[in-house]
Amino acid sequence: MPDPYAASRAAGDRIESLYGRPVTELAAGAEPGTMRYALLNAFDALRHADHGVVFYAEQLHRLTAAGRTFEAADAGHILDAARRLAHAVTARDAHNKVLGDVLQSLHRVPEPAPATPPALPETAVDLPPALVPPAARAR
Repeated sequence: MPDPYAASRAAGDRIESLYGRPVTELAAGAEPGTMRYALLNAFDALRHADHGVVFYAEQLHRLTAAGRTFEAADAGHILDAARRLAHAVTARDAHNKVLGDVLQSLHRVPEPAPATPPALPETAVDLPPALVPPAARAR
């Protein structure tokens, strides 16, 4: 069986490589209104959608297990579980598409080089008369 959390794992790995830090650290310092905050919210929605797919697939599997006897009410439960699974898959795919497109448009910016202090100008500066040595004044 393929990894049911493959979409959110791949997105999490991409976010971590983009920012160079684990998602948990990034979430701790994310401020509303920033790109990082929006990205982490989209990632959280994708993880939630992945969880929903697994939950409803397991529920449908339990309801249709081999050897189980079916009663009249079971058909409605099976139909409901299948509908919820379809909705969860659609939501997961939509979140994955949007988050994937956003992550694809972003790239890691290299760390800026340390700033060097500006060089002092090499022009001569006139000293006030009190600071000019007497020998220099006689010229």
